[in-house]
Amino acid sequence: MAEDRRVRKTRTAIKSAFIDLLRHKDLDKITVRDITTAADVNRGTFYLHYEDKYLLLSDMENEYFAQLSSTLLTTDDFYVGMDVTEFARLFTEKKLKKVIYHINDNAEFYQTLFRLERRSQLEEKISQLMYDNMSTNLAPNGNIDGIPIDYFHSYVVGALLSFIKYWVQDDLRMPPNELVDNLFKIVFNGPLRLMAKEQFKIDGI
Repeated sequence: MAEDRRVRKTRTAIKSAFIDLLRHKDLDKITVRDITTAADVNRGTFYLHYEDKYLLLSDMENEYFAQLSSTLLTTDDFYVGMDVTEFARLFTEKKLKKVIYHINDNAEFYQTLFRLERRSQLEEKISQLMYDNMSTNLAPNGNIDGIPIDYFHSYVVGALLSFIKYWVQDDLRMPPNELVDNLFKIVFNGPLRLMAKEQFKIDGI
C-alpha cells in the first residue's frame, strides 16, 4: 500500500511539473531533464513510469478524458416519458453541469491542453465522444430531425468546444453555474432565435 502511495505521489509530481512547463515552453522544446528537475525526481524514475514526454502527455489526456466521459454515462431510461423541455433541462442538470464543473475543477490542465491545438488528441477524443452520444438518438434513417449526423455533429462540436475553450482561457471567466445557464439558453433556443429576439426589442416589436 505504501508503495502505491509513493507511485501516485511520483506520478502526480511528474504530471504537475509537465503541465507547468507546458504553460511556458513549447512541447518540442521541453526535455525529460526539464521535467525531472521540476518534479524533483531522477531520470530513472521518470523512465520507470513513462517512455517519453509524448506518452506522458497521452497518459494525462486519457486520465482526464476518462473522468470527463464518465460524467456523460446514463441509464437507458434516462429520458423515458419526458417531453423535450424536461429532457433538455434534466440533461443540462445531470450531464452538462457535471462536464462544466469537471473542466472548472481542472482548469489549469484544460487551459494548457487546449493551447496545444493539434499537438494534443484531447479535442478529437471529446469530438468522438459527442458523436457516439449523438448516435444513440438517431432516427431510423440515420439523421437527427432530417439533418445528416455528420453535419449536425460538425456544427455542435465546433460551437461547444469553441465556447468551452474561450471560457477556460478567459481570465475573467464566469462561474460554472452561470456558464451552464448561458449555454443552455444558447443550445435550447438557438443563436438565431436569440439574436432575432434582441432585434425585436431594439425595434420595439
